[in-house]
Amino acid sequence: MKKDYYEVLGVNRSSSDEEIKKAYRKLALKFHPDKNPGNKHAEDRFKEVSEAYEVLRDAEKRKMYDQFGHMGAHAGAGGSSGFQGHPFGGFDFSGGFQQNQGFNGGFGQHTNPQDLFNEIFGDIFGAGLGRKRGPQKQRGADLRYTINLSFEEAATGCEKTINFIRKRQNKDDHARISVTIPPGVKDGQRLKLRGEGDSPSGSSEAGDLYVVVSLQSHPLFHREGQNVLMELPISFVDAILGTNIEIPTLTGKAKLTIQAGTNSGKILRLKGKGFPKMSGQETGDMLVKIIVDIPKNLSQEELKVIESMSAVAKNSPLVKEFKDKVEKLLKGR
Repeated sequence: MKKDYYEVLGVNRSSSDEEIKKAYRKLALKFHPDKNPGNKHAEDRFKEVSEAYEVLRDAEKRKMYDQFGHMGAHAGAGGSSGFQGHPFGGFDFSGGFQQNQGFNGGFGQHTNPQDLFNEIFGDIFGAGLGRKRGPQKQRGADLRYTINLSFEEAATGCEKTINFIRKRQNKDDHARISVTIPPGVKDGQRLKLRGEGDSPSGSSEAGDLYVVVSLQSHPLFHREGQNVLMELPISFVDAILGTNIEIPTLTGKAKLTIQAGTNSGKILRLKGKGFPKMSGQETGDMLVKIIVDIPKNLSQEELKVIESMSAVAKNSPLVKEFKDKVEKLLKGR
């Protein structure tokens, strides 16, 4: 009987994705066959840990496993990869790799344990990681390239030309290729270009190139999932009287209506003005947090104008309601 996947990784069913990934990283490093040559127990544990993580890292598979156990997690698995393809042809966003490389026994029709490890750790043990087992020739080394993107480029997608040096037939090859960045990519996400890595003389196939997205900071925007957040300072006069303000968005601009009597901290939502999902099925929102800017260092004349409004302030329903509650609580103390 197979062990519970959560027990294999030493986590519980309420653990977050990051906690599950952290547990996998620790155990995969501990039991990796390159660190335990000839140790059958370590190799078996490595496969077991990899199989558990391959299921629990995938939201749909994890859901099926939680409901139906091992049969549910592996239902319908077939073909040469445990994942479905992605519409962006040259890239592999899901982490699904080809099988029949390295040690694969006991892992079913799912991601190769070694490829799963390489996806998380890259070439941590060297370019030939896990490829020396078996009679096949050594595969070329995978390469990494960090690409800087603005918020706007990540939201709309773009074309980038990158220059890098790779090995081809043991000689330096100054490569220049165009990379298609799909809309909705996240900071730290890796785009895989198959066969664009090193291909030294005698290798069976070229390695891959991993383009790592580095999302640059923005002077106004912050990202939270698919939503984009922005703080909007307004004057206390505009907060009282209301106004219309034109603000930038990821794809242009929009007019925002500030209702009369708007309080500081209020969140206004612009539907569909956030980051798209890479699946293209939905788009996040833009959330605008109102910050009422209270003026300081007023002149005597300006202070008199404000003081003349004190009677209006006393009629504030929220302030009056709060004072009534405080008075009742303090009465008799």
